Amino acid sequence: MSIRRGYSDTPAVQVHWRMAGEAGGAPDLVCLHPAPFSGLAFTTIMPLLARNRQVIAPDFPGHGGSDPGRADATIADYAQAMASVVEDLAGSVPVDLFGFHTGCLVACELALTRPQAVRRLVLVDVPAFDPETRADQLAESAVPPGFTPELESLAPAWERGITRRIESQGMDRSFAMFVEQLRHGEAMNAGFHAGFSYEVEDRLARIAHPATVIATQSGLLDATRRAARLIPQARLVERLDITRAVLDEAAAETASEVLRALDA
Repeated sequence: MSIRRGYSDTPAVQVHWRMAGEAGGAPDLVCLHPAPFSGLAFTTIMPLLARNRQVIAPDFPGHGGSDPGRADATIADYAQAMASVVEDLAGSVPVDLFGFHTGCLVACELALTRPQAVRRLVLVDVPAFDPETRADQLAESAVPPGFTPELESLAPAWERGITRRIESQGMDRSFAMFVEQLRHGEAMNAGFHAGFSYEVEDRLARIAHPATVIATQSGLLDATRRAARLIPQARLVERLDITRAVLDEAAAETASEVLRALDA
């Protein structure tokens, strides 16, 4: 199945997106990506999700092919841009949201601020950290990566994009993810900072939409379980057999759970 690309104009920036499948079956599914990457993260799983629906994977402002965003962007800023994309591509028909990592928070905020535009939420590996953990990480995420002419300044990005991925995703896919995060330049940590600034206790407790929270065996396991407790109508699904590469090596298993949640 081919993946098409395009752009939507929002009040602040132009947003790049990827699309698979055809509209007219099940509600459109909008995939919201993890920081510091882009909708590229979903290209393996998109065809598995798009068998009877249109699947859209936008890039947040400042990510991927979208226009640069604010260095101090918030989750609300990302959600506002995504709302414009949903309006552009789906009109007044409610969509389903699939969030992964940081994308889970953007999905929650989009559901809160545009409730009429959203039908269901599926949240995989949610960074719903407690206030103390968020405070500890917030200061670190505020520090730019500090790129220099020295090759060593790329080491953290190489670790995140290549070293942690190559065994489960192969060199080509890992290198693509490595390059994608570098498009931010010194704003690479903006998405992390937005996530650690997000008041999950207050915001998640306000969600009124049906939500399925899927927890894999990852460093976000406890935080994901916490998210399921915070969201009033959440149903927790634990897939502890999925231990890595949720959207790639385990794409079939993840897609199966996402579709089961959407079709419930």
